[in-house]
Amino acid sequence: MRSSRITSAWRWWHSVIVVLALSLASAQAFLAPSWCDEVAYVDPGAQLALTGRMVSTAWLTNSPEALWGSSNPGMPLLFAAWFKLVGPGQAQARLLFCLLHFAGVFFLFRWIRGRLDPKPWAIVFGLTASLLLPSLANAIFQARLECLAFLFCAWFLHYAFDEAPGGFLAWIAPPMLGLAIVFFGLHFAGFFALAAAAVFATSPSRRTFSQGAGLALGLVVGLALLRYAYVSFGVWEVFVEARACHYGRVLDWVPLGWRRYSVTSDMPWLAVLAGIGFLSAARASAWRPTPAWSSWALAFASFCLIPLLIGFVGIYYGNYSWMVALPLMLCFYLGAPSLEGRWRTAFVAILSLGILAVAFKFIKRLPDLAKEAGRREQVTVTVASMLPKGQLVAADFPLYYQLVGAGYRVFPRVRADEGLCLGFEQEYYLPKSIRGKIGCVVTKKEAAESVLSGIGGEWRMASEIPALPGRRPEENYQIYVRK
Repeated sequence: MRSSRITSAWRWWHSVIVVLALSLASAQAFLAPSWCDEVAYVDPGAQLALTGRMVSTAWLTNSPEALWGSSNPGMPLLFAAWFKLVGPGQAQARLLFCLLHFAGVFFLFRWIRGRLDPKPWAIVFGLTASLLLPSLANAIFQARLECLAFLFCAWFLHYAFDEAPGGFLAWIAPPMLGLAIVFFGLHFAGFFALAAAAVFATSPSRRTFSQGAGLALGLVVGLALLRYAYVSFGVWEVFVEARACHYGRVLDWVPLGWRRYSVTSDMPWLAVLAGIGFLSAARASAWRPTPAWSSWALAFASFCLIPLLIGFVGIYYGNYSWMVALPLMLCFYLGAPSLEGRWRTAFVAILSLGILAVAFKFIKRLPDLAKEAGRREQVTVTVASMLPKGQLVAADFPLYYQLVGAGYRVFPRVRADEGLCLGFEQEYYLPKSIRGKIGCVVTKKEAAESVLSGIGGEWRMASEIPALPGRRPEENYQIYVRK
């Protein structure tokens, strides 16, 4: 009955808004250039699919001739199977990133509809925000394994708040989530440990304790299996060194102080929305504490404490903004019934304007992204006219997919100073035997000197592809061949 009521309240314009948001997110994701983190997670799987060996030319922490083991194996193995099925390429890779993110959004909102029973307009806002807001959809615009965040959160919510006692959800799902977390990324462990602690604190019972213990068991078993596998393959020391290099030091790209609360542009105004909700609930209860306050207070606590706690156990930065934005969104749904009158109008107006501003920014960027994608294709065609397929090419990260698709082995990390910030010497990941075989260099003008000195030898510039109109000449792509 309730499902039919939701369906009848859903209007055609609700679907139009969601489809437009889905289209904008997909266009942005497919046109955006590849970048260092994306290539680092995709390349080992691509190499396994193409060569049968799990090696990588994109990591600082191991030689491209050695077996790869610098991170958790889940994403590379997933991409190896995916590329075997659909072939390698940027469109294929981005399709998988988008499918994982969109599937997670679907399952999360399936839980929200069943558990919280929101109004259709609230579902529209939530879906649109999950597809467009930087703090929630950053994983598909800057493709990383955070595309799994919504899936993991939906997984956690479905078993943590399921009413059926015992059975599969209570005993199998928590440890399986723990195994999946270890398989795909250790940084998920800190977030879901906090989530399990929050569930037990708000609803202490034998059931919630056993679920938290099951999650912990899965994490421990997963770490044991990962260690056994990596020791067997002889890459455990590489894995430990690569994971440890980010901790115990101050890195330029890790926000400190108040910066951690604005790692994405939308985070401050999400906090403002939480404040509006809190004031609405307080005014409605004549400033007396009521249960309606709890969801908005929890939203504030998430905004203030999660960056501190995640930063304490590891690193918190822009790509982890979902760890704050997802709890905020769930708290908004819990507190939405307390919004009344002008408070609800202000809440909806600010949220609408924010989403419209992001959508406008996307639309404005699309032509330049399309032109930049055309410039990358132009670079690839130029290289193909100079160098036979199968040769070694040093190229910037945005050119990775195009050059790999054209039949070249691409080395994106060849700068003279590369790796020093993380404590890895260049000789460790790019031996002289490899450097001597690189026959072509493609890089932006501003980085050419560092890249060429990192490889060594004598070079001549064979071609230069100009930057888009209005850009600096230092962004021109220069193509070098050996003298």
